[in-house]
Amino acid sequence: MSDDQRIEAFINKVSQRPLPSSPMARVRTYAKELAEGAAEGVWGASISVFRGETNEASLFPYLERRWNNTQPHLELLLNNNYIQQGDPPNVFQITKAAFDLLSEVEPASIFISYRRQDSSAFALLILARFKAEGLDAFLDLAIQPGDNWRTHLKEQIQGRDHLVLLLGPDTLDSEVVLQEAAWALESNTNIIPIWHGGYKHQAGQFNIVADLDEALQNTHTIRVLEESALAYNNAIVELLNFFGVTP
Repeated sequence: MSDDQRIEAFINKVSQRPLPSSPMARVRTYAKELAEGAAEGVWGASISVFRGETNEASLFPYLERRWNNTQPHLELLLNNNYIQQGDPPNVFQITKAAFDLLSEVEPASIFISYRRQDSSAFALLILARFKAEGLDAFLDLAIQPGDNWRTHLKEQIQGRDHLVLLLGPDTLDSEVVLQEAAWALESNTNIIPIWHGGYKHQAGQFNIVADLDEALQNTHTIRVLEESALAYNNAIVELLNFFGVTP
């Protein structure tokens, strides 16, 4: 693999992960990805800077396409011990603290949206696997009696980073699922569709809003390719990998 191909593959991989909005979480993500790139040989473990910004050529496409050149300043990484100043002073080394981030599971909050008739067992299986890996996942079985379910679900979805949308043959006939997806789109919650039970999205097949139809056509989809325990497990493993978990 050439250097350009290696950089391209790295950028494509990390760009599938939503960037956090919290300033300190962004610092942590930047440090982790710098260490990840160094570990994979995309760039070196030292970063040269000029007037406060990196002039490391191999980082240019990563900073432009992943961060749109709005990455945290290197001084923030220095203050949090993710890099340390070397010799000469315009060279900074990525520290062990940054590399240690590679072994940590990214904190992620997840809402699982499903239609009971199509996906109840699958949803419960995903929830169990998420919990076993320490991921923060919510399934609507947890709603307490007497809660205003619409308000509760909306708050849960719009307060979380991701919505895992389980799509069986008739899921999009469910008004509840469509409402959950609409709330996710409204708050820019990342939607991760999983097709199973023979579902395959076709534009115009269901009476859904254009934004959701477009999202389902253009978003990377996890697919259960056949009705077998292995196929369902493979889909869950792919989902866990998305969140940085290697079972």
